[in-house]
Amino acid sequence: MIRKVLKFAIALVLSMSVTAYAEAEETVLIKNARIVDVEAGTTSPPQSVLIEGARIAEVGPEIAGPDAPATVLDAEGGFLIPGLWDSHVHIFSSQDEPDLALPLYMINGITAIRDMGALVPIEQQQALQAKIAAGEVLGPQLILSGAWVDASPGSWPGMFLADTPEEARSVVERIDAEGWAAVKAYSMLNEATYRSLASAARDVGLPLVGHIPERVTLDTAIKAGQVGMEHFGRITMACSTREAEMVDALRQAMAEGAELSDIFGLMADRNAIVLGSWDAHLCADVLGRMARAGMYVSPTLIVADFYTGNWPAADAPRMQMVPSAVREAWGKPDFRLEAMTDEVRALAEESIALDRRTFLLAHEAGVPILASSDASFANPYLFHGFSLLDELDIYVAAGLTPREALSTATVAPARFFSLPNQDGTIAPGQRADLVLLDDNPLESLATLRAPRAVVVGGTVLDRAELDRMTDELLAAAE
Repeated sequence: MIRKVLKFAIALVLSMSVTAYAEAEETVLIKNARIVDVEAGTTSPPQSVLIEGARIAEVGPEIAGPDAPATVLDAEGGFLIPGLWDSHVHIFSSQDEPDLALPLYMINGITAIRDMGALVPIEQQQALQAKIAAGEVLGPQLILSGAWVDASPGSWPGMFLADTPEEARSVVERIDAEGWAAVKAYSMLNEATYRSLASAARDVGLPLVGHIPERVTLDTAIKAGQVGMEHFGRITMACSTREAEMVDALRQAMAEGAELSDIFGLMADRNAIVLGSWDAHLCADVLGRMARAGMYVSPTLIVADFYTGNWPAADAPRMQMVPSAVREAWGKPDFRLEAMTDEVRALAEESIALDRRTFLLAHEAGVPILASSDASFANPYLFHGFSLLDELDIYVAAGLTPREALSTATVAPARFFSLPNQDGTIAPGQRADLVLLDDNPLESLATLRAPRAVVVGGTVLDRAELDRMTDELLAAAE
C-alpha cells in the first residue's frame, strides 16, 4: 500500500537528486557569512567560504575565488554552521521510505544520518549508501550501523539471532563479512551471549553499540567495552540502588520460561521502582564511570512524546509530509501503547522528568551525547528531520545551552564516527556540509527551523530550492 502512495514521490525526489548533484561538481563561493565555531562558542566577522566539489577549499575574509564560480551565495551576514547529524534513525522500514526520508532531512539542515536497523537487506542499504557517496542520489551522508543482534525469536524481523556465546561469535563474523559499520546489541540478549558479542566485536575491530540488554547491568556494558548506547532510560535505571535486583528478577523470570506478558510486566514495574530508589550519589558514580570510559549516548528523549500522546495535529505540515498510508497506520492501535499499564501511564510525566534530570547530570559529568531521534515510518510520530530539531529543543529545556545542544549534532558525531575530513568545524579540507541561518544559533536554536540555505556535499540548496522541495513533499504525500 505504501509503495503505491510513494510512487509519485519517488519520481519527484529522484529527479530532484540527479539535477542537484550536477551542481556539486562545480565551484561554490559563499560570501559574507559569520562562521560559527560550535566548540569554542564564537562567531567570526563576515568571511568567505570557497567550495570545490564536495570539500571546503578556502576560508577567509577575502577570497577571490575562480573567475566564474558556478554558484555565488551572498550570506548577507547570516550564520554558517556545520551540517547537523541525526545519530539514530531508521530509514529502511519499507522499501521506499528513503525516497521521502532523505529530502526531509535536508530541508531541516541534517546532512548526515546513522541508520540503526532496517527491514530490508544490507545489499539494498549499501546500494543507496554508495549512490549518495558517488553523487548519483542527493542525500545526507549515510552510516549503516543497524546490524542488530537479539535473542530468539528476535524483536524485529530480519535480526541477527544469538542465544549462546558461540552463536554470538558466529554472528559477528557474518556482520564483519557483510560490511556493517558496527555491531548493535539488542534488548533480550542474555549476559553470557552479550559478553561474547562484545569480545567478538572487539576482535574484528567493530565498535559495539546499541541497547543495554534487559538482563545486563550498565556497569557490565561499560566493562565489556560498549562504546555507544542507544536510548536513555537504562542510565536512569542504573542510578537506582535496586538496578541489580530488577535485572536479576528478569533473568530469573526468563530462565523459568515466563510468559511474554509477565516479562513486559516486570519491565513496566521498573518505573515505580526507579522513582522510589534513584540516588544522586550513586548516579554521580555511574555517570563518572561512563564519562571515563568514553561511552557515547544517543538519548532519543523525543520518543517519550509518543507514549504521552504529544502528537502533532493532523494538519501540521510535518504530518502532511508523511504518506497518507503511513498516517493511517499511525492512527491505528499500537502494540507499544497497548502494553502500557495504568500505573505506567500515571507515572509517565514523573519518569520523563527524572530522565531529563539525569540527562543534565550526565552532560555535566562529561558523558558524550549524540543528538538522535529514532525517526522512522515504523515509529509513530517520530519524524525524519523534524524530530531531531525537537530533540535539540528538549536538551535546552533540560538545561543545556544552545551551544552545548548544537554540539551534540555537530562536534560530538564528528568525534564519534572519526570520518576523514570531518571534525565539526568549517575549515579547509573539511567536507562541505553546511547550514546557513538567519540568526545566531548560539543564542537560540529556533533559527534552525528555517535555514536560509543547506549545503550537502557541496550542493547548495537555497531557500527557494528548500521551499520547492517542501512543496513537492507535501504534494507527494497527499
